[in-house]
Amino acid sequence: MVYLVRTCSFLKDWEKAWEAVSGLSDHCKKEYKEVKESYFLSNIAGPIDQMHWVLAFDSLADEERFASKAMKNEAYGKAFMDFEGRLSPFVDRLYRRD
Repeated sequence: MVYLVRTCSFLKDWEKAWEAVSGLSDHCKKEYKEVKESYFLSNIAGPIDQMHWVLAFDSLADEERFASKAMKNEAYGKAFMDFEGRLSPFVDRLYRRD
């Protein structure tokens, strides 16, 4: 399994930001067969305003196909516009489960 972990911080309008990112997560699960799981992690210790969005894929190739499709998808792009000013820019990291 390959995991794309997108980390950001809440800046303001927590409820609206959460609604937008949660809706995008649901969109990804529904629209992209490459996405096997989509869920959120929050910190127990450390910055409590930080959120980690985890997207799971069977392979790195599946993640790359997802990324290519998502960047061209209007709903995906609109969701990122809804984050503007509410969430810090995402920092993406890829992980492999051995």
